[in-house]
Amino acid sequence: MPRVTAAHEQEVRERIAGAALRVFGDRGFHGATIADVVRESGLSVGAIYTHFRGKEDLFLAACDLASGRGLGELAARLAAGTSVAEKLAIAVGFYFDTAEETAVGPGNAEFLVQAWAQADAEPAAREMLLRRREQLVMAGTFLLEEGMARGDLARWMDAGAVARAYVALLDGMLLARAEQGDAFRRSEAERAAREILTLVVAAAAVPDRPSVPAIPPNPYSIVGLEAADSRRARAGS
Repeated sequence: MPRVTAAHEQEVRERIAGAALRVFGDRGFHGATIADVVRESGLSVGAIYTHFRGKEDLFLAACDLASGRGLGELAARLAAGTSVAEKLAIAVGFYFDTAEETAVGPGNAEFLVQAWAQADAEPAAREMLLRRREQLVMAGTFLLEEGMARGDLARWMDAGAVARAYVALLDGMLLARAEQGDAFRRSEAERAAREILTLVVAAAAVPDRPSVPAIPPNPYSIVGLEAADSRRARAGS
């Protein structure tokens, strides 16, 4: 019997994860089944379960594969940037490239919106989203710290905090895309995103960190106030 090498095992695992990535991309987390992955991969059910515990494990592996490919492509594109500002703009453009469906393949915008909606009910979706966010924040932090080291960005800037806030802003663009439907214009969203980059780059001219006060929480709920008013009205009638 021929010996199964570690390289062969890894090749089979990646083949399964690649098939799962295509299936989850087409059908979403809930719509996809192990049987779909079996058909897409051309392997047996036994082969799938030899490498993965179940649908959730397979889902995370597929998402990790997608993230790895995405970060590799981003690194290749960033190599063309001649300044930190250009590299940041390239990164933003790549974010929008991955969101949109093109002739090359489906985008991830609809998939992500579905995953956000399912995060409370599906631990696998939440874990995938957390992994994805940390990878994006790590990449953004690296770019910003490079600019700070070169003196192109303000040295007093908290690179990690800025990267985390900016990723949240970009993800918010995908929610706006879902809200606007056919009215959404990538060019407008990308221009708005670049405007924030302009402020980040311009901050290099400010020698010291500006003072921005931290405002303590002061809970307020319109829904809560309406409910209280309704209860008072009922009590007075």
